Amino acid sequence: MRAVPLRCASLALVLMCGACGPLFDDVEPACDGWRPGDVVLTELLPDPEGTDTGQEWLELHNPGRSAVDLRGLLLYAARPDGSQERAYLFEESVPVEARGYVVLGDVRSDALPAQVTHSYGDTLGSLGNSGGLVGLRCGSVVVDEVRYTGPLRSGVARIYDGRLVPDAVDNDEASRWCDAPAPASDGGTRASPGAANPACAEAATDGGVPAGSCLSSRTGMVRSLSRPRPGDLVITEVMADPKAVADTQGEWVEVYALREVDLNGVTLANEGSGRALLGDSRCLELKAGTHGVLARSAEATLNGGLPPVLGTFAFGLSNGPEPHALRLSLEETLLDEVSWTSAATPGVSRQLDPARRDATRNDAPEGFCLTPKDFRFGLGDQGTPGAENRPCT
Repeated sequence: MRAVPLRCASLALVLMCGACGPLFDDVEPACDGWRPGDVVLTELLPDPEGTDTGQEWLELHNPGRSAVDLRGLLLYAARPDGSQERAYLFEESVPVEARGYVVLGDVRSDALPAQVTHSYGDTLGSLGNSGGLVGLRCGSVVVDEVRYTGPLRSGVARIYDGRLVPDAVDNDEASRWCDAPAPASDGGTRASPGAANPACAEAATDGGVPAGSCLSSRTGMVRSLSRPRPGDLVITEVMADPKAVADTQGEWVEVYALREVDLNGVTLANEGSGRALLGDSRCLELKAGTHGVLARSAEATLNGGLPPVLGTFAFGLSNGPEPHALRLSLEETLLDEVSWTSAATPGVSRQLDPARRDATRNDAPEGFCLTPKDFRFGLGDQGTPGAENRPCT
């Protein structure tokens, strides 16, 4: 039975108080419009030092560019298999600023401790110290959900790696969580509630390549990553609606490097919840003055005949006349972003005029134009993936 504080008296005309939990989905329209990833779970403390009661908490991050309000959402906790769920309904306004954090705690007193933004009281019970599941949902839409596993250490929070952009898909991977590192001074809880997380300690990655390094295909040697800075990468071409093959195989994005960089650890995201973290034990290296292609499929027989693909993404690119955006980021740092509102032309890419090829001048939608019909690739779609763009006229 879910423990949901619905203030049944205010709903007496709709349902009996004893049925508040089971009928929640039927009477809860207040959170319409939420999408997966609008807020993300980034830290939790299921096992505080001493007694757990009143001291447990979890942290939410808003990765978007606009503030959101948790009112109407359901916060829930359960065993790792989803059984014995208990839930809390946000009946009051709990705003989360753009790029901001809130901390939700099981505070049982009137006074909130400094690190807690809002109390859910005793409704979730005690979070499991050997593992569990926590999440947020709006009706049938799961905004974010995380399964955490033990062993947990008393007084040590579990954090999503601070080197990574908080993401509701990527945070499903247990390997991207770790114990909060020790603070500079000894003593106290190891945690960072209400603030960006520190980096997890680096560990060896697949293939025995240490984190922060990659295997160069040019030299066959392991070397340190060359991480891009803002302005080093420029989004230069987008194929949102291929005609020769299906969108799910043939969509692609082209980037240009102004200095030699590796794309390992870079995130490509769209205007919604779509995100792809680029990573491999090999170096995703891009020389200065060259283009790289990121695509839905790396297989040339499926993607319409693209040149070698540097990385792949799983989310779709919208085709309609509506606000669109693509952004490249590294951890919390934005590298480049482009936006537009026009509908895609089937089988024709949008390309950046080479005269505007930097991370500032490509911000203007008029800097992009349709690829001329004389420039085709692979199975015949118009575009110049991995090659020089044509000047816009």
